[in-house]
Amino acid sequence: MLKTLRSELDDLAWLLRMAAFAALAGAVYTELRKPAEERTWHGRLLGVVPYDFRPPTPAKVIDAWWNPKSSRIVGEPAFGVGWSINVAALADRLGSSGNGTGRRRTKTGAARKAKAAA
Repeated sequence: MLKTLRSELDDLAWLLRMAAFAALAGAVYTELRKPAEERTWHGRLLGVVPYDFRPPTPAKVIDAWWNPKSSRIVGEPAFGVGWSINVAALADRLGSSGNGTGRRRTKTGAARKAKAAA
């Protein structure tokens, strides 16, 4: 029997929720296995997925979500498991000038000369 698109999307959403829950449980388990004095509550799960359970500061949240000084689109989370999106870097990459850096994508000198000659 063929599944409907809605049913398949529900299955995918369930799978993503379970993966997120497993990552959360794995990060907590990793920290609880350590002796109490060695627990940092931040690190990488399986050496790949970053996690940070320390209370976030406003500066840390802003740096995770809006950091025009960094060109990285995906970065460490301000809190939780996974990655955060640097909206300033994403906007810059997409060519938006609203990131506060004043940088705009410009054509190279050769492209401008070719356009002027045409």
